[in-house]
Amino acid sequence: MSRPGTVARNAALADLLEKLAITDPKRAMALAQATGNLKLRADLQQATLRGWARSAPADAAKWGLDLPNQSDRSAAISTVFASAVATNPDEAIRVAKLVMEQEPGGDIGYGSSLIDSLCNAGNFEAAAKFAAEGGDSQRSFWLGETYSKWAELQPDQAAAAAAAITDPDLRSQALHGIVGGWSEADPVALTRFLAQLPPGSDRRSMLGQALQNWVRLDPEAAANWINNSDLGADLDEGAKAVATMDMFAGDITPTVAVNWAESINDETVRSEALANLLHDWALIDLSAAKNYFESSTNLLPADREQIGKMLTELSGNSAE
Repeated sequence: MSRPGTVARNAALADLLEKLAITDPKRAMALAQATGNLKLRADLQQATLRGWARSAPADAAKWGLDLPNQSDRSAAISTVFASAVATNPDEAIRVAKLVMEQEPGGDIGYGSSLIDSLCNAGNFEAAAKFAAEGGDSQRSFWLGETYSKWAELQPDQAAAAAAAITDPDLRSQALHGIVGGWSEADPVALTRFLAQLPPGSDRRSMLGQALQNWVRLDPEAAANWINNSDLGADLDEGAKAVATMDMFAGDITPTVAVNWAESINDETVRSEALANLLHDWALIDLSAAKNYFESSTNLLPADREQIGKMLTELSGNSAE
């Protein structure tokens, strides 16, 4: 501390206190809290918690829970979990359950912090087990988070684990999480995986998300896959998701969007997709949108009435 303040000096202080906290956490925390610089004090407290959690994570967590500010409590508990997971994942899980019992209002957030730590350390199976054992208000969020993170790094393993879940509700929640992570990493592989699942509304909505990302990556390949697929109506939501992509951002052109929308089997979904894209198309090219609207037979009466009113209003504004 007698040395001039530098990044290197502060890092050395943090390292010293982290090591001291393994054997004498109270002394280490007292030294950290005696620091006048508020930013450095916070960093040294975090370093102390990392060391403390390696030897006594329950005590370190208790110290964090006693902090008066919710944000400070969350940051402290997150640090404790990350360090405890690196040393003893089972003990970290036990401590997390104790923390959630002591502060039930923060259970979802604390559980999420534990899942982050487990996934960051590669303990995906442990994170999935913890998430599946959560309460009704926790389980869906935790499963989605776990399988999303798992699928970002190990999609095949995550998919196999999710498919093996026997409870249909839990399996659905896990699969939706996988779509969130895998669709960003490899939408092509995800689409092919989803195509092998049993048909139904879940597969339909998940294919929509996967195909939307595939189209951004390679629209021609995605279109060819859909045209050669025998999934029927389960591709409708996918086609709708693509047809209603953001025209303003240039994600899709009106002509391509119309082609995708018209390929939808279900007349209600097809009409909804056309109504949505016509809304945006009219703001980009009113004349072209009106021409299509007047010649199309794919709009159901309610959608036709809605879009007709909008086009009339835009035409009036344009005339003024």
